[in-house]
Amino acid sequence: PLVVEGCIMMRKCHLNTCPVGVATQDPVLRAKFQGQPEHVVNFFFFIAEEVREIMAQLGVRKFNDLIGHSEFLDMK
Repeated sequence: PLVVEGCIMMRKCHLNTCPVGVATQDPVLRAKFQGQPEHVVNFFFFIAEEVREIMAQLGVRKFNDLIGHSEFLDMK
């Protein structure tokens, strides 16, 4: 989904060096972003909402409570 916003999947999101400006706080790199910041915000808002719904179905209250609990994973 972030590809629609210009992501080229460099896998550098955590380094603050996103070459297209999607996942960075660097002003020079952010200037390269061609999309709408609101669209990225909405994307992550909806991801978080869906994660909260799944956690509620599992009976988990905090994200940290998922750590180390592989029984919540489904193999396909």
